[in-house]
Amino acid sequence: MIKDVAKLKPDPLIYSTAAERLGIDPSRCVVVEDSLVGLKAAKGAGMRCLITYTSSTSNEDFYAYGCDAKVPDLGSRGITLEKVFGPMKENGFDNTEILNGIKD
Repeated sequence: MIKDVAKLKPDPLIYSTAAERLGIDPSRCVVVEDSLVGLKAAKGAGMRCLITYTSSTSNEDFYAYGCDAKVPDLGSRGITLEKVFGPMKENGFDNTEILNGIKD
């Protein structure tokens, strides 16, 4: 396995590196995470963060750590990458090619 960053979450380096490589201002990024460690990494990178909680994490106080929104596990609600990014592709959003070949 090739590592793109030297530090693991909660260090924000993984998200900062992704934004830099994509040429996107971190303040315009929204990270979807399911853990407090991921939330800390996203916020440390200056990004918004949507938490998808599960039954085992539903009582965690994600808002106390800066979570921007908290919703139930998206997979259990039938949410797929195509449902999230499909409309963006249809409207000619740049950079959706990064999703080519990715499966839910």
